[in-house]
Amino acid sequence: MNPKPYVIDGASLNLQQTESPPLPSLAWVALTNRCNLSCSHCQRGVLRKQGLLALREMSVKLFEKLERELFPYLKRIQFGGNNFGEQLSASHWDEFFARVSKLKMDISIVSNATLLNSERIKAMVDAGVEFNFSLEGITGESYAAVRGYKFEKFLGSLSETCQEKLRTVGTGAKVNLGFTAMSDNIKEIPQLLRTATQLGVDRVTVTHFVPWEESQRQKSLVYHKELANQMFRKADELARELNLLVDLPMPFRTDEGREPGSQSEDKSSVAFAPCYHPWNSVSINEKGDVMPCCATSIVMGNLEKSSFPEIWNNGKYRKLRKTVNSDAPLLFCRYCGLRGIEVGSSKALSFCSDEDLLLAAIGHRGHRKSSRSVLRTFKNRLLKTRFGGKLVPYAVDLYREHGAFYVMDILENWLTPLARRLSKHHSDK
Repeated sequence: MNPKPYVIDGASLNLQQTESPPLPSLAWVALTNRCNLSCSHCQRGVLRKQGLLALREMSVKLFEKLERELFPYLKRIQFGGNNFGEQLSASHWDEFFARVSKLKMDISIVSNATLLNSERIKAMVDAGVEFNFSLEGITGESYAAVRGYKFEKFLGSLSETCQEKLRTVGTGAKVNLGFTAMSDNIKEIPQLLRTATQLGVDRVTVTHFVPWEESQRQKSLVYHKELANQMFRKADELARELNLLVDLPMPFRTDEGREPGSQSEDKSSVAFAPCYHPWNSVSINEKGDVMPCCATSIVMGNLEKSSFPEIWNNGKYRKLRKTVNSDAPLLFCRYCGLRGIEVGSSKALSFCSDEDLLLAAIGHRGHRKSSRSVLRTFKNRLLKTRFGGKLVPYAVDLYREHGAFYVMDILENWLTPLARRLSKHHSDK
């Protein structure tokens, strides 16, 4: 596929330029992977149990390197949304934010809002911050069931932020809500939209819950498609009535007689939507790992070892740019849910409702013997052993930093031809 130049933020991106493109204008930056909550739906808990999440914060030295090598080129920075940490819990948050707020760029943050106070709210509103507050319930009971925190306190912080935004005119500050929809809470979406309108929220984004453990399977809307589609339609109609900007998942296909989770949705529109992130965006975590976007943890390089311009133009980035919009993208880019999504768009977005993506962590019930499910089962069993507890984290890092770029080469150049020869040999007998 040869995509046309892509226009974003008023600039035309040449998606054919694989070497030395201009430095990115958008960055997701995580200052910490610590969090003050233990939400039941979050992958963080699973990663901690598996020994795959070592707590860490970004050093002052690393932040200063970003100030020199990346921040001067950015038009927009978002704190969080690319890891499982609460950015306001970072030890140096107030200092780092004060420094960034002096730069000429748009600032946003993904937060659970529980660590806000009046001083922080005022400073952030004055700087024109776009707040993205996350929640999974609009009642005390449903909110606490997931977050283990009092809904009244969250609502107080949300309300104070909205009031400060309305009181301080001209800063450009916005308040958005991110709602993770699952079978337990999907009927609360209309109440969510009405409450958001009453408080003065600017935007509501509804996304799918992704189960990370088998015990969470039935919470996925994959198994409640008709209800999900019904509520998404109601939400769309209500959003128009309230004149509220609402992002919603695409409706599920509900073919008659089809078992839940038995067949993937049509991915064609997602698969062939052009990806612009390797030219325009970057994601950086608290360790200094540089990743192509917030949708993957694949490491392009580390800022403790290389400069950002060196990483931006290294062999991994060149290979990614060459393949991402081709007929054979790298494995971690195939059917990515972020394709075609313009981050920061002022228009309502539609997120994919593809079953393979939503059930990727636990697999389809009817496909327990797939290579992915076999590998997942093996990994989980290995993690329970003393040897596996040390080996798996090492293997995961090895894949993230190196293996992900060669999986397709091994598959297409070695394993697939071998399988074809074996199949032909078997059929000739």
